[in-house]
Amino acid sequence: MQLDWSTVVLEVLNFLVLVWLLQRFFYKPIVGVVAARQAAIEQTAKRAREAEDKARALQTQYEARLQSWEGERAKARSALQAELQAERERALAALAQSLDEERERSRVLEQRRQAEQAARSEEQALAHAGAFVARLLGALVSPELEAKLLQLAIDELPRLTEERRAQLCEALKGAHEPITVTSAYPLTPAQQDGLSKAVEQLLGETCQCVFREDRGLLAGIRINAGSWVLNANLGEEMNLFVQSARDGH
Repeated sequence: MQLDWSTVVLEVLNFLVLVWLLQRFFYKPIVGVVAARQAAIEQTAKRAREAEDKARALQTQYEARLQSWEGERAKARSALQAELQAERERALAALAQSLDEERERSRVLEQRRQAEQAARSEEQALAHAGAFVARLLGALVSPELEAKLLQLAIDELPRLTEERRAQLCEALKGAHEPITVTSAYPLTPAQQDGLSKAVEQLLGETCQCVFREDRGLLAGIRINAGSWVLNANLGEEMNLFVQSARDGH
């Protein structure tokens, strides 16, 4: 078989024409399409990377906010627990103070009740004692005892202090009422005369005495000269004794 160079040349020319045609009409459009697709793919990949970066940033921001929120929630929980604890302590302190005040109030009321009860008991005891002494003295008194008390009062008049005499004179100064002598039993004329003379000797002048009776005195006398009073009787001495006992308590 002989090689035909003209055929070879024509084949080479056909191939070159084919290559040129392919490059002219097919390769460039295909390359353009491929380049466009590659550019689109790169653009899509770029947007995807940007979206991924944004997603990562959002995730980081979310995680930071979540962590911050967890911290704030922990602080709020801690503050709430501290406030609840403080409120509980204040409530317990107020309750303890209220209980202490109530106990103190109860103690004071109990002391007051006991003191009032003791005072009532003492008052009753003094009343009973006074009644007993009054009954006892009532059984013992007699005109003879009153005569002794009268004589005792007559003997005591000259022994009055200057202050008591001055008070008596002051009480009688300008007074128009007579001196009142009250006795538990009727006084005899001699007893009345003796007492009047003792009062006149005390005053150094003549005076008028009015005599009265009061069985409440039990025994003895009471001399009233205006606001001046001299007690020499069992009834009022007993009352003074009971009153002194009350005042002493």
